[in-house]
Amino acid sequence: MEYYILEYQYPRKGFISGGATFVPALDDYYDPINTELPPHTTAEVTLDSNLRKMDVDFFYTGTRATVISDALKQLLEQWKVVAQFVPTKVHYYNNVPVSGTYWIAHKLQALDAVQYEQSQYAGKAMVLRSINQPPRRIAKGFEKIVLDEQKIGEAELFTLDYTYISNPIISEAFYQDIRQHKLKIHMTPVGEFRP
Repeated sequence: MEYYILEYQYPRKGFISGGATFVPALDDYYDPINTELPPHTTAEVTLDSNLRKMDVDFFYTGTRATVISDALKQLLEQWKVVAQFVPTKVHYYNNVPVSGTYWIAHKLQALDAVQYEQSQYAGKAMVLRSINQPPRRIAKGFEKIVLDEQKIGEAELFTLDYTYISNPIISEAFYQDIRQHKLKIHMTPVGEFRP
């Protein structure tokens, strides 16, 4: 099966980023996987000053928060993707609000789904040793990612555990649904992705 990585760079716009703050305020830095957010948490994202028009459905902040449009949130819910959706106000650097409704997709499913033998990355020998003799090393510097589909199972969207890659990965079926809905998300086949 083909899988696709959701890219943080959008053609012609480049990288879209900003900073996220949360209410109530976090005790520590934001961790998109391990942080527990209270149920009524809200967020605010201030976009970087170089962005003049924000009209994409997916981007990533410098504080590691994955921001999605309401249209993408609805698709994620239809596909039964497990996440905590945090209501988010997005505004430009000059405090002008961005039109539309946005959410931070928090605690996306993380899978240990890399075929480490077939993939190409920095420190491969050390990572392979650590799989059999913990503690596990984090794989980084990928030149080629090969997924272990048996470990993915029925997941339609997930991130990769034990790697520094934060981009979500989606199934072929979910990719086709995003295209059908004409969402503005740049997606690359996993085999062609170069972090």
